[in-house]
Amino acid sequence: MLRAFEQFLAMTDRGTLWVGADAESLRLLRQEVAATLHRLLVWERPWLEAQRGILWPYQELAKRYRSFQQLAENTTDLFQQQQAQLFLALLPFPRQWQWLLQVERRFGGISELQGFLTAEARSVADKIEHKPQKAYKLRHFCQVLKGYRGAREKGILRIFSIPYLLVALHPRMLSRISARYVIFAEPPMGILFRHTWWRHFANLADPCVIGIASPEDRAFLRQQASVEVAPLAHGDFLNDREPEGAGITKDYAIVFNATFDDMPRKRHELLLELLRHPLLIEAKTLFLGRGRDENIAALERRVRQLGLEKRVTIAANVRREEVPGHLARCRMGVHLSLYENACRSIYEFFRADLPCVISSSMAGMNPEIFNDQTGMAVSDADLPKAIDSTLQHLERFAPRRWFLEHSGSRHSSRRLNEVFRTLFSRWGYEWREDIVALASSGANRYAEASDYERFRNDFRWLLDCLQQGTARPSLFTLE
Repeated sequence: MLRAFEQFLAMTDRGTLWVGADAESLRLLRQEVAATLHRLLVWERPWLEAQRGILWPYQELAKRYRSFQQLAENTTDLFQQQQAQLFLALLPFPRQWQWLLQVERRFGGISELQGFLTAEARSVADKIEHKPQKAYKLRHFCQVLKGYRGAREKGILRIFSIPYLLVALHPRMLSRISARYVIFAEPPMGILFRHTWWRHFANLADPCVIGIASPEDRAFLRQQASVEVAPLAHGDFLNDREPEGAGITKDYAIVFNATFDDMPRKRHELLLELLRHPLLIEAKTLFLGRGRDENIAALERRVRQLGLEKRVTIAANVRREEVPGHLARCRMGVHLSLYENACRSIYEFFRADLPCVISSSMAGMNPEIFNDQTGMAVSDADLPKAIDSTLQHLERFAPRRWFLEHSGSRHSSRRLNEVFRTLFSRWGYEWREDIVALASSGANRYAEASDYERFRNDFRWLLDCLQQGTARPSLFTLE
């Protein structure tokens, strides 16, 4: 599984990478190493965590960054210069995004770069094409947190969904928005390294502030120029609400809340396997989630194949406001996704006073939120024991108390406000007004719905800006 990557590291260390190499052999090597890293850091994360550690690939590349940088800046051997820059641009080295922007400008005409850029553009276009909506209300994907007051006091714009849509219009669109607003972007499923279109967010008048929960993503982003990192995103801004009424029967030991349309990433199959473990052989489980009929039917068939139909209940496409009522019937949450970003479902468990166990290999979660009050983050091998232990000792946990004291809209909005106040001071901007409170769900995302009207003029400017940047002005609307 590691062969291509380890071979690349060894060739670099021995100095044989360039011996007899031509452009085609180096292209094939880059392609094979990139595919290996994608497999390891996306689909084989539990194995990588157990064998080498999640950060190991990034650390190994960082150790060798200086040697590639020296070659990339070499003006006497133009072949090595170009090839070294391609390695820095197409693998998750430090400053990868800046190298990729440079390589696009210098070598965008070579077939390897053309193929990469074409595939990236096609991937973004496919994402947009498969969205059910054909027009986007601004408040469904962005939110003004602080109004624009002029060149001396910029506004702040939160982008909490479909950030790639702005890249698809034209990278200059981001630059125009950045002239008036500092951008706070929350990647829906983290960065990992693979979404290199984020490089356009790292090439703005002021650094983009990226809201990211996991140490892995934060470490990668801090190696990129023109990026600031805030350890807050999505679920951190969950509104508080009173738990459902006392006395509700706890029908289920476990709740698993994850979309049915992305089951390989969410790992529904792993939970079904866990339910057959001797420690969990009696645990009744509720599967919550949204999804298409065919995917729900596929999960139902799998439950029957495993003989779990008496212990597994599937509640599909329940309305968001109904979720707390379902959680009230459960004792604990489990989440096993391969990658997320401050997953809202986990914070919903805490708010509902349910401890949670997750796989520690999951990208996109801050491990510090799992503690004596809230639950555990453990390796895949330790999941059965951790889930059983939690169920046997529920009285030890106090997840709602932790949520009220450390998380939620009020606490997290205040923390984010301090992040921006500090940045504005560093950049020499005035600060006469704090940001408004954020929320993590709903089309509006304002904790106070009236704040949308407060920034209507800002939204009108954004609408005009976006409509001018596309051949389809009807793609964006205010209402």
